[in-house]
Amino acid sequence: MGGIILACLTALYALLFLFFIVGLLKTHRYKGPKATPSVSVVIPMRNEEEFAERTLEAVAAQDYIGEWEVICVDDRSTDRTREILEKFAATHPRFRVLSLPQDLPQIASPKKRALESAFKIAKNEVLLTMDADCIPRKSWITAMAGRFVDGICIVQGPKQNNGSRSMPHLYQKLETLGYTAMEAAGFSLGRPIVASAACLAYKKDLFFKVGGFGDLINLSSGDDDMLIHKMMKIPGTKVCYNLDKDAVIETAPVHTWKQLFNQRARWSSNGTNYESKSYILLLTLIYTYYIWMFVSPWCAIFLDFPWQWCVFSILPKIVVDFVFLSIASWKLKSKRRMLAFLPVELIQIPMIVFCVPAGISGMFRWK
Repeated sequence: MGGIILACLTALYALLFLFFIVGLLKTHRYKGPKATPSVSVVIPMRNEEEFAERTLEAVAAQDYIGEWEVICVDDRSTDRTREILEKFAATHPRFRVLSLPQDLPQIASPKKRALESAFKIAKNEVLLTMDADCIPRKSWITAMAGRFVDGICIVQGPKQNNGSRSMPHLYQKLETLGYTAMEAAGFSLGRPIVASAACLAYKKDLFFKVGGFGDLINLSSGDDDMLIHKMMKIPGTKVCYNLDKDAVIETAPVHTWKQLFNQRARWSSNGTNYESKSYILLLTLIYTYYIWMFVSPWCAIFLDFPWQWCVFSILPKIVVDFVFLSIASWKLKSKRRMLAFLPVELIQIPMIVFCVPAGISGMFRWK
Protein backbone atom coordinates (compact mmCIF):
# COMPACT_ATOMS: atom_id res chain seq x y z
CA MET A 1 0.00 0.00 0.00
CA GLY A 2 2.83 2.40 0.91
CA GLY A 3 4.50 1.73 -2.43
CA ILE A 4 1.32 2.65 -4.29
CA ILE A 5 0.98 5.93 -2.36
CA LEU A 6 4.63 6.74 -3.02
CA ALA A 7 4.23 5.97 -6.72
CA CYS A 8 1.16 8.21 -6.90
CA LEU A 9 2.93 11.13 -5.18
CA THR A 10 5.95 10.75 -7.46
CA ALA A 11 3.73 10.59 -10.53
CA LEU A 12 1.80 13.68 -9.38
CA TYR A 13 5.04 15.64 -9.02
CA ALA A 14 6.23 14.52 -12.45
CA LEU A 15 2.90 15.40 -14.08
CA LEU A 16 2.85 18.83 -12.45
CA PHE A 17 6.28 19.60 -13.83
CA LEU A 18 5.33 18.19 -17.20
CA PHE A 19 2.62 20.86 -17.20
CA PHE A 20 5.28 23.47 -16.38
CA ILE A 21 7.64 22.17 -19.06
CA VAL A 22 4.92 22.29 -21.72
CA GLY A 23 4.00 25.84 -20.69
CA LEU A 24 7.63 26.89 -20.61
CA LEU A 25 8.23 25.58 -24.12
CA LYS A 26 5.23 27.62 -25.30
CA THR A 27 6.66 30.91 -24.06
CA HIS A 28 7.97 33.18 -26.76
CA ARG A 29 9.26 36.70 -27.21
CA TYR A 30 6.66 39.09 -28.55
CA LYS A 31 7.63 40.77 -31.83
CA GLY A 32 4.44 42.63 -32.69
CA PRO A 33 3.51 46.29 -32.26
CA LYS A 34 3.75 47.61 -28.71
CA ALA A 35 1.09 49.54 -26.83
CA THR A 36 1.72 52.77 -24.89
CA PRO A 37 -1.01 52.91 -22.22
CA SER A 38 -0.72 55.38 -19.36
CA VAL A 39 1.11 53.72 -16.44
CA SER A 40 1.28 54.22 -12.69
CA VAL A 41 4.35 52.54 -11.16
CA VAL A 42 3.76 51.75 -7.49
CA ILE A 43 6.63 50.99 -5.10
CA PRO A 44 5.77 50.13 -1.46
CA MET A 45 8.63 50.84 0.94
CA ARG A 46 9.19 50.18 4.61
CA ASN A 47 12.63 50.84 6.12
CA GLU A 48 14.34 50.69 2.74
CA GLU A 49 17.02 53.36 3.17
CA GLU A 50 19.62 50.82 2.01
CA PHE A 51 17.98 50.45 -1.43
CA ALA A 52 15.67 53.45 -1.88
CA GLU A 53 17.91 55.94 -3.67
CA ARG A 54 19.38 53.34 -6.03
CA THR A 55 15.91 52.10 -6.95
CA LEU A 56 14.53 55.61 -7.47
CA GLU A 57 17.40 56.55 -9.78
CA ALA A 58 16.80 53.44 -11.90
CA VAL A 59 13.08 54.16 -12.20
CA ALA A 60 13.67 57.83 -12.99
CA ALA A 61 15.91 56.81 -15.92
CA GLN A 62 13.06 55.02 -17.74
CA ASP A 63 12.68 55.83 -21.44
CA TYR A 64 8.91 55.25 -21.75
CA ILE A 65 7.32 57.60 -24.28
CA GLY A 66 3.77 57.18 -22.94
CA GLU A 67 2.28 58.94 -19.94
CA TRP A 68 3.63 57.62 -16.64
CA GLU A 69 3.97 58.43 -12.96
CA VAL A 70 5.58 56.84 -9.92
CA ILE A 71 3.90 56.54 -6.52
CA CYS A 72 6.28 55.66 -3.69
CA VAL A 73 4.49 54.53 -0.54
CA ASP A 74 6.30 55.09 2.73
CA ASP A 75 4.70 52.42 4.89
CA ARG A 76 5.40 53.79 8.39
CA SER A 77 9.18 53.61 8.04
CA THR A 78 11.27 54.28 11.13
CA ASP A 79 14.52 54.96 9.24
CA ARG A 80 15.38 57.61 6.61
CA THR A 81 13.15 56.15 3.88
CA ARG A 82 10.55 58.94 3.98
CA GLU A 83 13.25 61.65 3.94
CA ILE A 84 14.94 60.05 0.92
CA LEU A 85 11.63 59.73 -0.97
CA GLU A 86 10.52 63.30 -0.33
CA LYS A 87 13.89 64.76 -1.27
CA PHE A 88 13.90 62.78 -4.53
CA ALA A 89 10.30 63.64 -5.42
CA ALA A 90 11.01 67.34 -4.90
CA THR A 91 13.29 67.31 -7.96
CA HIS A 92 11.46 64.70 -10.06
CA PRO A 93 7.94 65.81 -11.08
CA ARG A 94 6.79 62.31 -12.09
CA PHE A 95 7.29 61.04 -8.53
CA ARG A 96 4.76 61.29 -5.73
CA VAL A 97 5.18 60.19 -2.12
CA LEU A 98 2.31 58.71 -0.14
CA SER A 99 3.15 58.46 3.56
CA LEU A 100 0.92 56.21 5.63
CA PRO A 101 0.21 57.34 9.21
CA GLN A 102 2.32 55.73 11.92
CA ASP A 103 -0.75 54.99 14.03
CA LEU A 104 -2.42 52.70 11.50
CA PRO A 105 -3.50 49.42 13.09
CA GLN A 106 -1.20 46.44 12.67
CA ILE A 107 -2.54 43.97 10.10
CA ALA A 108 -1.27 40.69 8.66
CA SER A 109 -0.31 42.23 5.31
CA PRO A 110 0.74 45.88 5.52
CA LYS A 111 2.20 45.65 2.02
CA LYS A 112 -1.24 45.07 0.46
CA ARG A 113 -2.64 48.02 2.39
CA ALA A 114 0.21 50.18 1.10
CA LEU A 115 -0.37 49.04 -2.48
CA GLU A 116 -4.13 49.57 -2.39
CA SER A 117 -3.71 53.03 -0.84
CA ALA A 118 -1.55 53.98 -3.81
CA PHE A 119 -3.87 52.37 -6.35
CA LYS A 120 -6.72 54.56 -5.11
CA ILE A 121 -4.84 57.73 -6.03
CA ALA A 122 -3.20 56.39 -9.19
CA LYS A 123 -4.09 58.47 -12.25
CA ASN A 124 -3.35 56.01 -15.02
CA GLU A 125 -4.76 52.98 -16.83
CA VAL A 126 -2.14 50.36 -15.95
CA LEU A 127 -0.79 49.58 -12.47
CA LEU A 128 2.80 48.35 -12.52
CA THR A 129 4.25 47.08 -9.24
CA MET A 130 7.79 46.45 -8.12
CA ASP A 131 9.64 45.98 -4.84
CA ALA A 132 11.87 48.53 -3.18
CA ASP A 133 15.00 46.40 -3.56
CA CYS A 134 14.51 45.88 -7.31
CA ILE A 135 16.49 47.43 -10.14
CA PRO A 136 14.60 47.81 -13.45
CA ARG A 137 16.31 48.16 -16.79
CA LYS A 138 16.03 51.44 -18.69
CA SER A 139 13.22 50.18 -20.95
CA TRP A 140 11.37 48.23 -18.25
CA ILE A 141 8.16 50.28 -18.38
CA THR A 142 8.31 50.27 -22.20
CA ALA A 143 8.63 46.47 -22.22
CA MET A 144 5.90 45.81 -19.65
CA ALA A 145 3.37 48.39 -20.91
CA GLY A 146 3.98 47.35 -24.50
CA ARG A 147 2.33 43.95 -23.94
CA PHE A 148 -1.12 45.40 -23.24
CA VAL A 149 -2.33 44.56 -26.75
CA ASP A 150 -5.14 42.36 -28.09
CA GLY A 151 -7.19 42.59 -24.91
CA ILE A 152 -4.43 41.51 -22.51
CA CYS A 153 -5.04 42.91 -19.04
CA ILE A 154 -2.41 41.15 -16.87
CA VAL A 155 1.31 41.00 -17.70
CA GLN A 156 3.85 39.11 -15.62
CA GLY A 157 7.52 39.88 -16.11
CA PRO A 158 10.62 37.91 -15.13
CA LYS A 159 12.91 38.57 -12.21
CA GLN A 160 16.32 37.36 -11.23
CA ASN A 161 18.44 37.57 -8.11
CA ASN A 162 21.74 39.36 -8.15
CA GLY A 163 24.30 38.71 -5.42
CA SER A 164 27.56 36.91 -4.77
CA ARG A 165 28.72 33.29 -5.00
CA SER A 166 27.87 32.56 -1.37
CA MET A 167 25.70 29.50 -0.94
CA PRO A 168 22.61 31.40 0.31
CA HIS A 169 22.85 33.65 -2.77
CA LEU A 170 23.40 30.74 -5.18
CA TYR A 171 20.41 28.97 -3.64
CA GLN A 172 18.18 32.01 -4.19
CA LYS A 173 19.39 32.55 -7.75
CA LEU A 174 18.46 29.04 -8.83
CA GLU A 175 15.24 28.83 -6.82
CA THR A 176 14.15 32.21 -8.21
CA LEU A 177 14.84 30.88 -11.69
CA GLY A 178 12.55 27.94 -10.90
CA TYR A 179 9.72 30.10 -9.55
CA THR A 180 10.07 32.49 -12.49
CA ALA A 181 9.84 29.56 -14.91
CA MET A 182 6.70 28.30 -13.15
CA GLU A 183 5.18 31.76 -13.58
CA ALA A 184 6.11 31.76 -17.26
CA ALA A 185 4.59 28.32 -17.78
CA GLY A 186 1.28 29.08 -16.09
CA PHE A 187 0.83 32.45 -17.79
CA SER A 188 1.77 31.03 -21.19
CA LEU A 189 -0.93 28.37 -20.84
CA GLY A 190 -3.48 30.93 -19.64
CA ARG A 191 -3.60 29.25 -16.21
CA PRO A 192 -1.43 31.31 -13.83
CA ILE A 193 -0.51 29.31 -10.75
CA VAL A 194 2.16 31.51 -9.21
CA ALA A 195 2.92 35.19 -9.75
CA SER A 196 5.32 37.83 -8.46
CA ALA A 197 4.45 41.40 -7.52
CA ALA A 198 8.10 42.37 -8.04
CA CYS A 199 7.38 42.65 -11.78
CA LEU A 200 3.63 42.57 -12.35
CA ALA A 201 1.23 44.81 -14.26
CA TYR A 202 -2.56 44.83 -14.60
CA LYS A 203 -5.38 47.13 -15.62
CA LYS A 204 -6.52 49.38 -12.80
CA ASP A 205 -10.20 48.84 -13.58
CA LEU A 206 -9.71 45.06 -13.31
CA PHE A 207 -8.16 45.45 -9.86
CA PHE A 208 -11.14 47.39 -8.55
CA LYS A 209 -13.61 45.20 -10.44
CA VAL A 210 -12.58 42.23 -8.27
CA GLY A 211 -12.88 44.35 -5.13
CA GLY A 212 -9.20 45.11 -4.76
CA PHE A 213 -7.41 42.92 -2.26
CA GLY A 214 -10.66 42.61 -0.28
CA ASP A 215 -10.53 39.63 2.08
CA LEU A 216 -6.88 39.02 1.13
CA ILE A 217 -5.91 42.04 3.26
CA ASN A 218 -5.97 39.83 6.37
CA LEU A 219 -3.53 37.31 4.91
CA SER A 220 0.21 37.75 5.34
CA SER A 221 0.94 37.57 1.59
CA GLY A 222 -1.05 37.11 -1.61
CA ASP A 223 -0.54 40.47 -3.27
CA ASP A 224 0.46 38.52 -6.37
CA ASP A 225 -0.79 34.97 -7.05
CA MET A 226 -3.95 35.15 -4.90
CA LEU A 227 -4.89 38.45 -6.53
CA ILE A 228 -4.31 37.02 -10.00
CA HIS A 229 -6.46 33.98 -9.13
CA LYS A 230 -9.29 36.39 -8.24
CA MET A 231 -8.84 38.30 -11.49
CA MET A 232 -8.90 35.12 -13.57
CA LYS A 233 -12.51 34.53 -12.45
CA ILE A 234 -13.60 37.51 -14.53
CA PRO A 235 -14.71 36.18 -17.93
CA GLY A 236 -12.44 37.27 -20.77
CA THR A 237 -9.42 38.03 -18.60
CA LYS A 238 -6.36 37.57 -20.83
CA VAL A 239 -2.85 37.23 -19.50
CA CYS A 240 0.64 36.98 -20.94
CA TYR A 241 4.17 36.34 -19.81
CA ASN A 242 6.75 38.88 -20.93
CA LEU A 243 10.05 37.33 -22.05
CA ASP A 244 11.40 40.64 -23.35
CA LYS A 245 14.95 41.05 -22.02
CA ASP A 246 14.11 44.61 -20.98
CA ALA A 247 11.27 43.34 -18.79
CA VAL A 248 13.68 41.49 -16.49
CA ILE A 249 13.96 43.08 -13.08
CA GLU A 250 16.81 42.38 -10.68
CA THR A 251 16.06 41.85 -7.02
CA ALA A 252 18.43 41.77 -4.07
CA PRO A 253 18.79 38.46 -2.21
CA VAL A 254 18.78 38.11 1.55
CA HIS A 255 22.22 37.32 2.92
CA THR A 256 21.87 34.66 5.62
CA TRP A 257 20.13 31.30 5.96
CA LYS A 258 18.10 32.73 8.85
CA GLN A 259 16.80 35.57 6.68
CA LEU A 260 16.12 33.13 3.85
CA PHE A 261 14.17 30.81 6.12
CA ASN A 262 12.10 33.73 7.43
CA GLN A 263 11.34 34.88 3.88
CA ARG A 264 10.37 31.41 2.66
CA ALA A 265 8.22 30.84 5.76
CA ARG A 266 6.37 34.08 5.00
CA TRP A 267 5.85 32.96 1.40
CA SER A 268 4.43 29.67 2.68
CA SER A 269 2.11 31.24 5.24
CA ASN A 270 -1.00 31.27 3.06
CA GLY A 271 -0.74 27.74 1.72
CA THR A 272 -4.02 26.72 3.34
CA ASN A 273 -5.86 29.97 2.53
CA TYR A 274 -6.31 29.70 -1.21
CA GLU A 275 -9.92 29.79 -2.30
CA SER A 276 -9.57 26.77 -4.57
CA LYS A 277 -9.79 23.58 -2.49
CA SER A 278 -8.31 21.57 -5.34
CA TYR A 279 -5.28 23.86 -5.36
CA ILE A 280 -4.85 23.45 -1.59
CA LEU A 281 -5.09 19.67 -2.07
CA LEU A 282 -2.41 19.82 -4.77
CA LEU A 283 -0.10 21.83 -2.50
CA THR A 284 -0.76 19.41 0.37
CA LEU A 285 0.10 16.37 -1.73
CA ILE A 286 3.29 17.96 -3.06
CA TYR A 287 4.25 18.88 0.50
CA THR A 288 3.59 15.30 1.60
CA TYR A 289 5.96 14.15 -1.13
CA TYR A 290 8.65 16.48 0.24
CA ILE A 291 8.12 15.15 3.75
CA TRP A 292 8.63 11.62 2.47
CA MET A 293 11.82 12.59 0.63
CA PHE A 294 13.14 14.15 3.83
CA VAL A 295 12.33 11.30 6.24
CA SER A 296 12.97 8.30 3.97
CA PRO A 297 16.80 8.40 4.17
CA TRP A 298 16.60 8.49 7.96
CA CYS A 299 14.14 5.60 7.93
CA ALA A 300 16.51 3.64 5.74
CA ILE A 301 19.47 4.34 8.05
CA PHE A 302 17.85 3.79 11.44
CA LEU A 303 14.75 1.65 10.81
CA ASP A 304 16.03 -0.83 8.25
CA PHE A 305 13.61 0.63 5.71
CA PRO A 306 14.04 -0.42 2.05
CA TRP A 307 16.48 1.93 0.34
CA GLN A 308 14.59 1.51 -2.93
CA TRP A 309 11.68 3.54 -1.55
CA CYS A 310 14.07 6.39 -0.79
CA VAL A 311 15.93 6.26 -4.11
CA PHE A 312 12.80 5.92 -6.27
CA SER A 313 11.27 9.05 -4.75
CA ILE A 314 14.28 11.38 -4.66
CA LEU A 315 15.84 10.36 -7.97
CA PRO A 316 12.72 11.17 -10.09
CA LYS A 317 12.56 14.63 -8.45
CA ILE A 318 16.20 15.31 -9.31
CA VAL A 319 15.70 14.21 -12.92
CA VAL A 320 12.45 16.16 -13.38
CA ASP A 321 13.89 19.30 -11.75
CA PHE A 322 17.04 19.10 -13.85
CA VAL A 323 15.07 18.89 -17.10
CA PHE A 324 12.73 21.70 -16.05
CA LEU A 325 15.48 24.03 -14.82
CA SER A 326 17.67 23.31 -17.85
CA ILE A 327 14.84 24.45 -20.14
CA ALA A 328 14.22 27.43 -17.84
CA SER A 329 17.89 28.45 -17.90
CA TRP A 330 17.80 28.30 -21.70
CA LYS A 331 14.55 30.24 -22.08
CA LEU A 332 15.50 32.84 -19.49
CA LYS A 333 19.16 33.03 -20.52
CA SER A 334 20.49 32.03 -17.10
CA LYS A 335 22.54 28.92 -17.84
CA ARG A 336 25.20 29.64 -15.23
CA ARG A 337 22.57 29.26 -12.50
CA MET A 338 22.62 25.50 -13.14
CA LEU A 339 26.14 25.15 -11.69
CA ALA A 340 24.57 25.13 -8.21
CA PHE A 341 21.92 22.55 -9.11
CA LEU A 342 22.92 19.58 -6.91
CA PRO A 343 23.56 21.42 -3.62
CA VAL A 344 20.39 23.49 -4.11
CA GLU A 345 18.37 20.30 -4.72
CA LEU A 346 19.59 18.81 -1.46
CA ILE A 347 19.03 21.98 0.57
CA GLN A 348 15.59 22.65 -0.89
CA ILE A 349 13.96 19.53 0.56
CA PRO A 350 14.53 20.34 4.27
CA MET A 351 14.00 24.04 3.54
CA ILE A 352 10.46 23.41 2.29
CA VAL A 353 9.70 20.76 4.92
CA PHE A 354 10.43 23.17 7.78
CA CYS A 355 9.37 26.48 6.17
CA VAL A 356 5.78 25.39 5.49
CA PRO A 357 4.78 24.65 9.12
CA ALA A 358 6.73 27.71 10.28
CA GLY A 359 4.79 29.85 7.83
CA ILE A 360 1.37 28.41 8.59
CA SER A 361 1.94 28.81 12.34
CA GLY A 362 3.11 32.41 11.90
CA MET A 363 6.74 31.86 12.93
CA PHE A 364 8.10 34.67 10.78
CA ARG A 365 8.13 38.45 10.82
CA TRP A 366 7.88 41.40 8.45
CA LYS A 367 10.34 44.25 8.57
